[in-house]
Amino acid sequence: MVRRIKKGLLIFGVMAVLMMLMNLQVFAAAAAPAAPGNVKKLTAKAVSERSVQLSWNKVSKATGYKIFRVSLATGKQTYLGTTSSNSYTIKKVNVNTKYSFVVYAYKKSGTATVNSALPSPVASVTTAILTPNRPPKFRIAGYGNKSILLKWDAAKNATGYYVYMYKEKTRRFEKIAATRSTSCRISKLTAGVKYQFRVQAFRTVQKTTAVSKASDTVSGKVKDLSMEINSVHGRCYSATLRSKTTVTIVTTQKTKKLKAGTRILTTDYGRTGTITAYLTDGTKIKISGSLLNYNGGYYAAPNAFSKKTKEAFINARGYSSDTNYLVWVSQYTYTTNIFKGSKGEWELVRSMPCVIGKDGRSPVGMFELLFADSAYGGVQIYYTYGPQGGNSFHRRLDANVQAAVSLGCVRLGDEDLKYLYNTCPMGTAVLSY
Repeated sequence: MVRRIKKGLLIFGVMAVLMMLMNLQVFAAAAAPAAPGNVKKLTAKAVSERSVQLSWNKVSKATGYKIFRVSLATGKQTYLGTTSSNSYTIKKVNVNTKYSFVVYAYKKSGTATVNSALPSPVASVTTAILTPNRPPKFRIAGYGNKSILLKWDAAKNATGYYVYMYKEKTRRFEKIAATRSTSCRISKLTAGVKYQFRVQAFRTVQKTTAVSKASDTVSGKVKDLSMEINSVHGRCYSATLRSKTTVTIVTTQKTKKLKAGTRILTTDYGRTGTITAYLTDGTKIKISGSLLNYNGGYYAAPNAFSKKTKEAFINARGYSSDTNYLVWVSQYTYTTNIFKGSKGEWELVRSMPCVIGKDGRSPVGMFELLFADSAYGGVQIYYTYGPQGGNSFHRRLDANVQAAVSLGCVRLGDEDLKYLYNTCPMGTAVLSY
């Protein structure tokens, strides 16, 4: 009897399981959505060097779309992503590379998802690096001592520039420099020789480089500005030669005989060893300081430097400013000079007589215009500042026009001070030398 009961329970259990499986199959069949239609048209285009955009027609009743990259050689599909839109952007692709893609539509109901029976047609696109524009406004911006400064405006899509110079030996333009700047100084050239240059923009992405068309050719004859540049020096003390002697000229290494009593200018006050000094015509010499009688005070030569010399000195030294102006206080000529332009192509626009500090009280170095306030019946423009005050440009306090008598500030005439204030913005570089 017990055996019959156990057998009946077993049969009942098996039937119950079968009924459950049949119900699940019916439920699953009822829950599974119908497959959506296929994506019939797919287009691919490069929207930048490193991104591709896909677009396709919408499929009726599709929940979304699955995007795959496909290998045309093997047919292998690599899943990239899913979207509910009918467009998709793939980023961080490689430049100069061919890519192929397919898209599947899918439909989702509950937890069930069904893809379209077939993928879209294959769409291919080849990415390409952008070609930079030709560099505009290529020019010779200035001449240094046996050097030429080349400049140009930034070229669209460029990451750098190649500079070429014509070589007589090969009779062609050869690359001499690569730079990310929009200027290049070519040095160690031969004075009196005419040189020709071109520039070409380049763009490099992922070690792939594209180049622009070359610029027009510019040409210029190199100048020897060593005389102008070497004649410029800072504040000097006056001395005289005790006895006749022979000195060495720094620029040529030639010797020159000097008579006793010859005026010598030196920045090394009181030194007895070999020093660098100047003759009153600006010639730089080497001489023993023990041969000099120091007369005390500065030696000034207000008209020592011409406009050409001032520009050659400032441009050859490579001075720059955060504004379009630069101020040079020449403590040797008692002159404040204002230049307009930019590094390597400064042009002198105004020279103004000034008073500087006595006994070396006007600081030497590079500074900048800091701020302005009022003092001494006019504007006062600071170029140094500290706990004990600072140094500034302000109006003259007495009859001195060009002298070393102030406590450190630079004194200007009223019209010159007004010009400085109205012309040079705060942040303008100030060279005191």
